[in-house]
Amino acid sequence: MPAITQSDLDQLMTAHPTLTSEGYGRSTLVPADKEPDLRADLASDLTSVQQAADWIGELGWTSATSDDSPSSYHLKHVMEEATGRYVTNGALIAAALLVGVPVKLDGLNPPIGVSPQSLRTA
Repeated sequence: MPAITQSDLDQLMTAHPTLTSEGYGRSTLVPADKEPDLRADLASDLTSVQQAADWIGELGWTSATSDDSPSSYHLKHVMEEATGRYVTNGALIAAALLVGVPVKLDGLNPPIGVSPQSLRTA
């Protein structure tokens, strides 16, 4: 995967104002006044976003999301198990968006267009 720059991440954060380290959109588990902190956490976590992008880059992608597409939260846990590295849900979503994997931005843990079959070898 090509290197993701801080400028890339900053532009993504601007384009997606509801993206936080927790995921995409409003979490009912987090008080609204904490969301700026969660956005700042993600915006400053370029290393995790790059690691997630590198990992996603090794998987098979689909041309669109479907009912079979894994959620970002599921992929976050698969990546952690496969690599031994902690990653936030938001970092994984950011990585997918930055590398061009289809993402259906419809909730906190959006479906990501990664082939379920490729996860069996991840």
